[in-house]
Amino acid sequence: MRYLDDAVGRSPGVPLSAPEWSDQFSDIHMSNVEDITYKHVHRWMEGLPDSVRLGVRLIAEHGPVIEARLLITSGIDIRRFQSATTRRTRALTGDGAYFLGWNHWTGIADPNGKYAVSPITHQSLRRYFGLPV
Repeated sequence: MRYLDDAVGRSPGVPLSAPEWSDQFSDIHMSNVEDITYKHVHRWMEGLPDSVRLGVRLIAEHGPVIEARLLITSGIDIRRFQSATTRRTRALTGDGAYFLGWNHWTGIADPNGKYAVSPITHQSLRRYFGLPV
């Protein structure tokens, strides 16, 4: 465990501070977007199809706000991705929550389309995938 703590650069028992909302969310509709904490992210990720897992990894690497075309150019069907992540989030929370927020865009060909996860979810995903936080 000490090796892992050293690799991450934190002392044992030191919690991560909560990330803050930044200006990059200014045009993103984030109502009802759930915060998936690190405590729950493993259960949320359990059994995800490979294409959805790839999309979530892309958000972890490039997010918390990404251009939708990043998913499209990676071969991910964004309608299925959005549906799968919403179903998974609602199964975890038991309410009408979403995994993703989005800005106002007209469809998959719109170059201005963006998706976002909350800062807490983004931090949890980065930790899950072993990326620097």
